[in-house]
Amino acid sequence: MAAPLLVVKDAFPARGGGVEVLPPVGSDRLPPSPFVITLRAPDGAERRASATAVVAHMRGPLPPFAMLRLAGVDADAVPPGTELWLEE
Repeated sequence: MAAPLLVVKDAFPARGGGVEVLPPVGSDRLPPSPFVITLRAPDGAERRASATAVVAHMRGPLPPFAMLRLAGVDADAVPPGTELWLEE
């Protein structure tokens, strides 16, 4: 069964526009940026958004990971528990 790319724990306005969400995700799980995701809110409402990976870590013992920046979305529209799904 498919699983969400991530379940949002926090969302905040990003410098330069858009919203960044936590937790970060392994960058090996992401397609080239930008890409389309579906946001599924805890109440079941769905919407699509464009996402860009903001690489946050590239060296050291941990695998590379990135935060996701969502365009055209307000932080209030991405409450904790929102699932982010990759569009296929």
